[in-house]
Amino acid sequence: MQPSSADLHPKSGARFVFTRRDSVDGSADDALRYDLEIYLPAGRDWRGELRWQDGRSVIVDEPGEPDEGLGRALAEAHKLARVLHRDPKPKLSRWRGLD
Repeated sequence: MQPSSADLHPKSGARFVFTRRDSVDGSADDALRYDLEIYLPAGRDWRGELRWQDGRSVIVDEPGEPDEGLGRALAEAHKLARVLHRDPKPKLSRWRGLD
């Protein structure tokens, strides 16, 4: 039997994993960057980058319009970004419902 952490894809909602990148020049929050992974039901996942520009979160993703489920997940990722901006952690993992 696999441990529950072996599969990050939830049955509903989305799991968000933010992993901090080391700053090249050691400057303040505008240099703060995270690799972002979003795990959705049915084995779907998305990878991108979270950073801040002028104090606002920016998610760099693949070109094209996200579907409704991914769009809600990206909106939730911006909410979680506020937590990381106030208190930068090396890693943050959270599950959120998307209804």
